[in-house]
Amino acid sequence: MLKRLTTGSILVGLLALSGVASAQARELPVTRARVTFRSQAQLETINGVSNEATGSVRVDPANLAATRGRVVVRVASLRTGIDLRDEHLHSAEWLDAAGHPEMVFEITGVTGASSLPANEDVTVQIRGRLTLHGQTRDVTAEARVRWDGTSLRGRARFEIRLSDYGVSINEAVRLKVSNTIGITVDLRAGG
Repeated sequence: MLKRLTTGSILVGLLALSGVASAQARELPVTRARVTFRSQAQLETINGVSNEATGSVRVDPANLAATRGRVVVRVASLRTGIDLRDEHLHSAEWLDAAGHPEMVFEITGVTGASSLPANEDVTVQIRGRLTLHGQTRDVTAEARVRWDGTSLRGRARFEIRLSDYGVSINEAVRLKVSNTIGITVDLRAGG
């Protein structure tokens, strides 16, 4: 009888612990996001923005390595402040918004910190895969994140090369458009 009670107590305890562990992981919808990009070429610097990102982040503040997520930006939502340049950016010769309507960043993990204490800024590296122009490449973003108990806020920065994504810069604009593009994502998920 004592053996059955002990075994039962252990099972109940393990179930309770597994419930606590899984309760820590939360699926948070992206509630606000701003994606900016910068091309700094020899003759011109081009800045652009989209405020139309969607997606979600699954985060466990006690186990950051298990973080996963997906952030989606419609290519047609990218704006540079000049309508004609935006038309070119969205065209088949550049990002091809009709053929490849979305840019997608899949978060595959986080390194640099093991946990996310409440109300503290934490510097991490976010690993993931960026799909742009129909091509997917691994990227790592340097980020600062903050968890307030109900929402996650963060700013991540990384660079890509357009040529890695099958986007070629024609001779006529090479001095105005850089192959290397800096991207910054300001995001809030949850809360």
